[in-house]
Amino acid sequence: MNIQRTILLCLLLTAAAIPVVAEIHDHHHGDNQQTRPARPPRVFLDKSMRIVAYQLKRLPNDRLLLVERSTDDPKYKPVYAAILTRAGMSRQHRDEALAALVQINKSDPVSEMLSVLGDIDGRDRTQQHVGRQLTAMLLEQLPEMLQAHHRALWAAASAESNVLRSAACAALMTAGLIDKARELVAATSGSRLDFLSAVAMVPDARIRSSLRDAVVQSIDKSHDDNVRRAAIEALAAIPTESAATFDLLAPLVADETVNVSAIHTMLRIPAESRNADTAAKLVRQLVEKAESTPEAERTHEDFLDAMLLADQLLAALPMDAARSWRDRLRLVTVRLIRLRTVEEEMRYDTPYFAVEAGRPVQIVLKNDDLMPHNLVVTVPGALREIAELGALQGPTGGLHGRQYVPKSEKVLFATNMVQSNQQERLTFTAPATPGEYPYVCTFPRHWMRMYGVMVVVDDLDAWLQNPTRPSDPTGNTRSFVRAWTTGDFAGEILGGLSGRSYDIGSRIFKEAT
Repeated sequence: MNIQRTILLCLLLTAAAIPVVAEIHDHHHGDNQQTRPARPPRVFLDKSMRIVAYQLKRLPNDRLLLVERSTDDPKYKPVYAAILTRAGMSRQHRDEALAALVQINKSDPVSEMLSVLGDIDGRDRTQQHVGRQLTAMLLEQLPEMLQAHHRALWAAASAESNVLRSAACAALMTAGLIDKARELVAATSGSRLDFLSAVAMVPDARIRSSLRDAVVQSIDKSHDDNVRRAAIEALAAIPTESAATFDLLAPLVADETVNVSAIHTMLRIPAESRNADTAAKLVRQLVEKAESTPEAERTHEDFLDAMLLADQLLAALPMDAARSWRDRLRLVTVRLIRLRTVEEEMRYDTPYFAVEAGRPVQIVLKNDDLMPHNLVVTVPGALREIAELGALQGPTGGLHGRQYVPKSEKVLFATNMVQSNQQERLTFTAPATPGEYPYVCTFPRHWMRMYGVMVVVDDLDAWLQNPTRPSDPTGNTRSFVRAWTTGDFAGEILGGLSGRSYDIGSRIFKEAT
């Protein structure tokens, strides 16, 4: 863990020491394309705010980052504001923009974040994503700083913007002002919704757990259906009493007004917290529901979520019972595996999963990252070879026309490149030979972190009774500890990183990657 802390501290030092250089990379050509300098676009910053905003809005992200900017003149504020709030921007550039606005306005991060959050359109899906990213930046501020802005946060909790209201409520909780946040629960249905949507945003799991009673009370049928659904979804972010949560939500799977939310939350409850008797009743209910669902509706996302839950619950049943229910499921649907990318962490959220030899399976890859990724399943032992061939293949002429997928017999199945906030389904018949089959993103250089293993077994239900973690297909023996953030190093950063060695940190970083 000390090594990982040193690596991130090295990166923080590097970011502070190296000036921002405006360059464009054609990431359709990966490692084969040389970095080439680009001429900054001409933007007239001396015009009215509306004209400046119009000019900046027309620029794609890579061109926006080339616009001249500096913290020594207020005229650059619109440029930094655009970078901070633009969809698809990396966290590095948002941090730079926030720091610049603080310096130009002689203000502080909390004030600046509250100012921009109010302009986010909560009705637009892309803007919602930006709002979540900006809220995360707000909540990373030190609790003391958030507490110092308690009046502004309380005022923002009643603002017109629902994005700002939820962010302000989450900030009150993060600052430790729990009683103040709880006042929203007792107000209108709208303020209760703001409170419930804020729960999942709070980074401290202990604070989220302390709010469980208020969340559970909001599930009662005396509340509006929107409030009930929001409360059920909020429970997914509360790690304590997960067994009680499972039992609480199980009856709601039969409630057509909230069952979708109930299934979403139950999918996030750990397997060890799922009561076997309750699981057996749910499996019967879900299988019978599947059998009565018209074939045309069996591709809907809600149906797939229900089938995913049924599949997971089979592991809690005795083997013979599990086989019997699985045989019935196979008549109406294929086995579903859902994989997601983790934003800005270059990895899949699932390190391995099991399928039964010779049986149909569908993988749904949902890309939550800012850049495109794919998923390629290879024969055992071929992960690195296929990944490197994929980089050489490039964006054209790949297997079945797919980008970065080499024409090799060692490639078994592959998706296209999946763009940000998009998903793709990959349906195939699992290999007949049991073994450990790697899956990997073959976009250049992603393979070193972005991979996993599809374990093919003879008897899936037997394996699920006693699952075995497969070997790492890259030979990596390091375990993932946590995703460090700058907030974890507040003391070291404020203390000037004294006693730290840039040279040692740089060497460790190179060795680890």
